[in-house]
Amino acid sequence: MAEALTTQEQLAVEEFLGEVRSREQPHSAGLVSQPTAVKFLMARKFDVSRAIDLFQAYKNTRIKEGIININPDEEPLRSELLCGKFTVLPGRDAKGAALALFTARLHRPDVTTHKAVLQAIIYQLDKAIESVQTQRDGLIFIYDMTNSSYGNFDYELCVKILNLLKGAFPARLKCVFIVSSPLWFRAPFAVLRLFVREKLRERVCTVKAHELASHIPVSSLPEHLGGTSQYSHVAWIQSCVNTHTNTVQGDTQEHDTQDCVGSLLRSYSLECSNTSAGATLSHTQINTQLGSELAVANSNCYDDSNANPHNHCGVGNHQHWNGSAVSVANMAVSGSSPNANMNGCGRQAPPQSDTPPDTPLSQKVDGDAVDVEATDSAHSSQNDDVKEDGRKRGVPPLPQKSLPRPPHQPTSQSPPLSSSWGPDDEDSCMEASIHMPEHGGMTVHDLVEHVKRKKKKGIYQEYEEIRKEPPAGAFDYSKKLSNQIKNRYSDVLCLDQSRVRLCQLCDDEDETSDYINASFMDGYKRSNAYIATQGPLPKTFGDFWRMVWEQMVLIIVMTTRVVERGRVKCGQYWPLEEGRTEQHGYFLVRNTHIQVFQDFKLSHLELYNTQSGERREVCHYLYVSWPDFGVPKSASAMLDFREHVLQRREAAVQSLGSSWTGPPGGPPVVVHCSAGIGRTGTFCTLDICLSRLEDIATVDIRQTVRRMRTQRAFSIQTWDQYYFCYTAVIEYAQRHGKLSPVQWSDSDLETDSE
Repeated sequence: MAEALTTQEQLAVEEFLGEVRSREQPHSAGLVSQPTAVKFLMARKFDVSRAIDLFQAYKNTRIKEGIININPDEEPLRSELLCGKFTVLPGRDAKGAALALFTARLHRPDVTTHKAVLQAIIYQLDKAIESVQTQRDGLIFIYDMTNSSYGNFDYELCVKILNLLKGAFPARLKCVFIVSSPLWFRAPFAVLRLFVREKLRERVCTVKAHELASHIPVSSLPEHLGGTSQYSHVAWIQSCVNTHTNTVQGDTQEHDTQDCVGSLLRSYSLECSNTSAGATLSHTQINTQLGSELAVANSNCYDDSNANPHNHCGVGNHQHWNGSAVSVANMAVSGSSPNANMNGCGRQAPPQSDTPPDTPLSQKVDGDAVDVEATDSAHSSQNDDVKEDGRKRGVPPLPQKSLPRPPHQPTSQSPPLSSSWGPDDEDSCMEASIHMPEHGGMTVHDLVEHVKRKKKKGIYQEYEEIRKEPPAGAFDYSKKLSNQIKNRYSDVLCLDQSRVRLCQLCDDEDETSDYINASFMDGYKRSNAYIATQGPLPKTFGDFWRMVWEQMVLIIVMTTRVVERGRVKCGQYWPLEEGRTEQHGYFLVRNTHIQVFQDFKLSHLELYNTQSGERREVCHYLYVSWPDFGVPKSASAMLDFREHVLQRREAAVQSLGSSWTGPPGGPPVVVHCSAGIGRTGTFCTLDICLSRLEDIATVDIRQTVRRMRTQRAFSIQTWDQYYFCYTAVIEYAQRHGKLSPVQWSDSDLETDSE
């Protein structure tokens, strides 16, 4: 039963609904109900402004993850709900907060998707906050890592869940308990630990299983966490379905009572008129088939010998989250093992995307593939920042192209930019670079003799001498606690003196909103020719595109694939398919055209600033021919790739014409791999050395790498990358007639130990 509201609270509800409805399109304005308003207001203590922000964050999270419709009858959500990975426990803490449990050992990243897991969590939490007590007293989240392994760990999913709970769900998150395992204190869990602590501060506790009882009543905890509760996850799911079934069979005037903003989001869909007739959920099916499904599941689920048979199985009455008892006698699985309900998948694993985990998934409607995130990005255009009168759906047409302005913030290593450049200004730009034409170095013939004389072992020792040199500065800003979670790798940081500084977000509570793990690096005779950066994390996508915009970047060079050797090396921060648009922060990124070459892909992107209404074009290069292990046997593909990038950069700068008032070389080129030091350093080293070779016919690879590391510490990550730079310069010289073909003997190439 709903709790009676005071007059002041009722006024807040009316103000909330009026504000939300004023922001929506006319055909969607009435789809946010009073119960939904109360949920968001209760979560923010009836502060209307904060409740509106929470509503927008929740809606945008659903749109971003493609969670438009939540139907428990459909796969893969059905299997997620039955497997017991996430559940709401029947008990509460001493102050009345609900308890939600995520069992890490049941998560299989290889057989599910982030979208399915988040759907299951949102579906269950929506049911939990039907309880007025939960709305009032909040929620405790228990992340149980006991008996889990690396195979169960999914960092990016953890971050998405915590972001949802912390700032995008209509319930107060009172505390997060991390039930630790030995893995928790090792990488990559250390990164997650930092993220959790920074995100939730005093509201996170890392405990061992038996220590939970000192925080939560024993009667509310499962046995394997030190309690006495013999809860049934199946009964909980049954009660969720029953609740929804009763509602859809009764009064449905308040559209989204059972799914916050569900009806609103469905109203955005371009297929709304075609699918509305079939949108009614058949919940009776899941009611009648649930028991038999679980019986089948018994023989198909992967083993989890650590499962507590009393936690997820059992016959009798289950104490429901709102205090009512739900009979589950008909839910018993005759002869089932203790594992049956834990992983009650019993069905073929949900189809996986051919693209990496961060890549938007697709769904099928009436036999045709519909790009969910492309549609969702169109939906998000109806938010305040992207409204256009008279347009009901879709991304608004991008306005007339704007030309980049000179950088607002010169770095400590570059001179202030004047309003115009003359013919003589190239010299001052050259002098600002740490890579200058100078005496010394080696001709290509000297280089060949150097490699033959030193052999691989000698080149390795040369690299070791460089590697042992201490960093040329401090990493204080990267080490700030609030910035550590923005670093992909905890030991790959930015030097303070060369880091790229973003414009401070004046409306952001984060004082470090100017931070991104990116460093300015000089090119040959060019100051700030490159920005070397890490592969963006999902949480830094907005920061990345903010950097691209603020630095007027025209070219992005990506030298890693999104996933290599089964590991995510970089987030999918740009739309993968032609015609798709995604929103990151206040930028819309549209992939207008893709060119596929033998060794790389070129995506032509349009970057639209929803705040200023300007748009720009950015070329995104993805180099796909770097092997998973080591370095390429031949530099031919990399040399062709570099040549294409240079030609594209020159054309892009020329297209700016007289409107470009910055350095003659144009804006910096963003170069990144995963950490932003290995392949990134290799690409930049080659570009610098080959530019110098063309200019003064000498190279100095050793000095180039040493100087580069003063701006992006640890550039060139391995000795074979360093050796590759030597062989690539030699191969380039041969291709361009500067050197006759070199005959290498085995003794020239192999180390003494080989």
